[in-house]
Amino acid sequence: MSAQVRDGRQSNKSCVREPLDAPAWLAAMGAGGKRTVIQHLQKGQRLPLAQVLSGTQLTLQTELAGMGEVDISVFGLDEQRKLSDERYFIFYNQTSSPEGAIRLDLNQQTFTLDLERMPLGIHRLLLAATSDDQTFADLGSGTSRVMDGQGGEVVFELTPGMFSTEQAVMLLELYRHQGAWRVAGVAQGFSGGLAALLQSFGGEVAEDAPLIGATVPAAPAVDWEATLSTLTTLFGQPAPTGPEVWLPLTSAPLDPWRERNSCQRCGRKPGLGARLNAQGLCKSCAQEEAASLQNFRTRFLAACADGILELREWEDLQRTVDRERLDARAALEFVRPEALSLLERTLAIAQSDGAVSEQEEEVFERLVGLLQMPDPMVRPLRARVAELRTVSRLRQGHLSTIDSTLILDAGEVAHLEMPATFRHVTATRTRDITGRIVLTNRQLHFVGSGEGGWNIQYGKVLRVEQRPDGINLELGVKKGSGTYHDVPQPLILAATLEALVRIHKRLLLMPQGEKASRSIPQKVKLEVWQRDQGQCVECGDTNYLEFDHVIPHSLGGASSVGNLQLLCRRCNLAKSNRI
Repeated sequence: MSAQVRDGRQSNKSCVREPLDAPAWLAAMGAGGKRTVIQHLQKGQRLPLAQVLSGTQLTLQTELAGMGEVDISVFGLDEQRKLSDERYFIFYNQTSSPEGAIRLDLNQQTFTLDLERMPLGIHRLLLAATSDDQTFADLGSGTSRVMDGQGGEVVFELTPGMFSTEQAVMLLELYRHQGAWRVAGVAQGFSGGLAALLQSFGGEVAEDAPLIGATVPAAPAVDWEATLSTLTTLFGQPAPTGPEVWLPLTSAPLDPWRERNSCQRCGRKPGLGARLNAQGLCKSCAQEEAASLQNFRTRFLAACADGILELREWEDLQRTVDRERLDARAALEFVRPEALSLLERTLAIAQSDGAVSEQEEEVFERLVGLLQMPDPMVRPLRARVAELRTVSRLRQGHLSTIDSTLILDAGEVAHLEMPATFRHVTATRTRDITGRIVLTNRQLHFVGSGEGGWNIQYGKVLRVEQRPDGINLELGVKKGSGTYHDVPQPLILAATLEALVRIHKRLLLMPQGEKASRSIPQKVKLEVWQRDQGQCVECGDTNYLEFDHVIPHSLGGASSVGNLQLLCRRCNLAKSNRI
């Protein structure tokens, strides 16, 4: 993170004006019938903006008497009080944020804010002042104001002696609290100037910039716990009282113009030589709509920056559609590439563990519907979701059976068969052997095309490594150990083989076809198997073993370790329901 601060910058002298001698609270009727409301703010005091100011379009103005050349800037910080996006460091070399929610007027030396356009990722707006060659001990007096343009003002007065060696001071802070904006008087600073101020927000001055007092440590006067002790806990949102309700975006209501040849947005008829576009808009409205769509894209990108679209961010997009008077479908079509990237990131996060849960699949499908994505665009993503769903079931031991092209032994059941190529590596050469892999309940068969093949017992498998086009097997023997590539479904192959190996090594037991009320937890099965040493407790047979309830389930027996035992099928049939 770096903020570009270069030589040859424009002069940013602050205006000199005497502080107001107004009472702490003044409410009077100004000239022209405007109601004037002035609230004076003390250091460390916090105040809801709505108590004094009306609307969301505000102006920040700072006047510092006794100071020479002073640079005024605004930092847009995230919830962790960090400058996570340097585009929201507004100063003389960067006079506007991307969507125009923060603008600097270099002539008037004032900032204009549009809080309604402010991205949700921006939680704090910090007004700061820095000086290259002076400390703020020279400050005689000054004020920082937040004004709404309708007579409402919040005034924070700066008095002599408030600062000493600081070359960068934080004046005012506007921050979000439970969906509303507040303002706080800060009056804290750094002796290290702009460099120290940026570093406190996680940024840094570019190397080609002069570091103002970079060797001087930050002034110890900065004590957020003392001055703004509760600000760090102001962002906790109340827990939702019910399930989240995601509503589709709806178009902004437009005035129903009845005349056929009038603009569908403003209602005016085009002049001579002018005509409406294909959407029925005049030239000025078409330009306005294009700018509005760009604003919507900026908000959408900010909402998806972390790869997760939250409900509050979706509701903010609806407010943007209403404010910009947009058609919801047109707005979503405008951000379709970005929406597809969001879906891909959502799926990538979901499959990071190699599987997808029902909740993750539900979130994915909800996003597809809300973003109105065409089916051809999301068909490959849905195929990946279906594959991951299959992988999840395979890793739980739900293996399907197939008819194999091989003649298997009696009792041997095939679970998967697909083409594969084995890479045979020797000391002198490397060659590929094409063939087919067949996974059964007993072993892995590889049948080469014209070169014979081999069988691999699952007990010899040490590791199964999935690769983009196949798997790599590490075995306890040399024969068959290596890479199998050119596999059409490497994820399915790896999951099936891993499940069969785990079942063979008693690390995973195949799910029983019982009702949920009769189900035995996996942990209990493993403990019973270890206790009974994998053999029938009656005759010692190791074939066709079943978990038996000592007290039958029909008589109230529990599926617990103490009430379960291993019996072969013959002994279990002989026992029946007897206790």
